[in-house]
Amino acid sequence: MANWSQHHDLVYAFVCVSFLADGEVDESEKEAMRGNVKVMLPDVSDDAYNAMEAEVIDKFIDLGDESARTNQYGVSLEALKGMFSSDEDRFKVVKNLAYIARADDFIHDNEMAMVEKAVSALDMTDKVNLVKTDSTLFVDLIA
Repeated sequence: MANWSQHHDLVYAFVCVSFLADGEVDESEKEAMRGNVKVMLPDVSDDAYNAMEAEVIDKFIDLGDESARTNQYGVSLEALKGMFSSDEDRFKVVKNLAYIARADDFIHDNEMAMVEKAVSALDMTDKVNLVKTDSTLFVDLIA
């Protein structure tokens, strides 16, 4: 996709945690994705977000299978590592992924694995602690 940007990578990561983990996206997860993009990318308009989301979903569908989609998740995380270079910003990315994972009040094992992969890919392993219950996932900074 010629217009793919790091902003697309952020939306793609959110879509993956929302859909790829458990095979469905409910309305609470959609709203969480939209809200978290607004937090991370405050200058993105609603129209720009809608266009980006459509392009990301098209790419997600075009990738065709879980393996290709998971590979792109890793590629997108690497791009986000470059886009969000401070620990504070990377912490926000991880927190937002956890927020999306818990938006439907259930933490699927695959969602947990994807958030853990993000922690590792963003070099936050020794900086954050993930606390999971059946219905929630918290991300705390390690002091």
